[in-house]
Amino acid sequence: MKILHTSDWHLGRTLHGYSLIEDQSYMLEQMINYIQAEQIELLIIAGDIYDKALPNEEAVGLFNAFISKIIGEMALPTVIIAGNHDSNTRLHFGSELFASKHLYIIGECEKGYYKVTLTTDEQVDLYLIPYMEPAKVREIAGDETIKRHDEAMRYLTGEILKEKGAVPTILVVHAFVAGGDLSDSERRLCAVGTAEMVGADCFAPFTYTALGHLHKPQQVGANHIRYSGSLLKYSVSEANQKKGMVLLNVQNGLLEQVEEVTLPPKRDLKVIQGPLESLIKIAAELPEESRQDYVYAKVEGKPVEDVVGVLRQVYPFILGAEFVVANAKSKEAVERQSDFEAQKKKSLTELFIDFMGYVGEVDLNEEEITYMNQVIQEIEEGKNEA
Repeated sequence: MKILHTSDWHLGRTLHGYSLIEDQSYMLEQMINYIQAEQIELLIIAGDIYDKALPNEEAVGLFNAFISKIIGEMALPTVIIAGNHDSNTRLHFGSELFASKHLYIIGECEKGYYKVTLTTDEQVDLYLIPYMEPAKVREIAGDETIKRHDEAMRYLTGEILKEKGAVPTILVVHAFVAGGDLSDSERRLCAVGTAEMVGADCFAPFTYTALGHLHKPQQVGANHIRYSGSLLKYSVSEANQKKGMVLLNVQNGLLEQVEEVTLPPKRDLKVIQGPLESLIKIAAELPEESRQDYVYAKVEGKPVEDVVGVLRQVYPFILGAEFVVANAKSKEAVERQSDFEAQKKKSLTELFIDFMGYVGEVDLNEEEITYMNQVIQEIEEGKNEA
């Protein structure tokens, strides 16, 4: 069975003020062509179809056109789960009716997961786990000890293992798996601490786990636990990433192939660096098509007024610009490493202060900080006694 794994389309998203709907449409057209050419037998979309819980009309129209093509014309079995950017309730609407056409869109489910069995030359069991907060899983499980995403995922995968059969089993999950490489475009609460992290070992017993949430294509822990990555580059930090999807092939009950497939975008996203005069000269020598890419400029030299306006004359889709020193690349690498080391050395109280500033722009006073220290100390002492 040839299977295609994709996720994090974020339909309706903008990039520094530019609408990406045309770029997203271009990528989905390529995906359809690939599905037809490779005779794909199952499509997996692991969450974040939309960029917002209330997507705009263009985003809904694009998704509708895609689904109409692959289900209405191609009759391709497709499984979809809700991501943290989607509205679980809205995405789930009509799911029972769609299932009769082998379109399984799961935003809500009574057990926290939904099982789909598909049979062609191979039989495959799929377990779909839409994004949900630990509180929801705690309610499903009737277990008050479930407070973190890792505890919630361990409950769900444990329940699935109880009913898992001998046939190949694929999980479809939208989660932040520990060890995954983050990009700036993941709007997250996991920027501070590990509250959202899920251990990769949760997924080790299964044939393949199709992950969504992180935007960089990557394996986490093992080759059969993978993020397909996002449909497009959604931040400057992703400039060097190749975007696409993952091709799987299940034969004779085994996962025989896992391959990253790259799709070229309508407009690439590039970071350019050099003196302003040099950047303008290079642009003038580029073919017109290459100058249509999204560009972020790191300009070496003295600051120039309205440098973005100057560069927009040769790069019409410029995202922004900053002035840097000539050796900024090595300097940035040192700064990133220093910041990482500093984060590791922070106390729980310091991490909590960072967290409050990140999610609520709240500055704690001395009394509140003292109280937090006391609470954390009591928790730590309780753990040691246990």
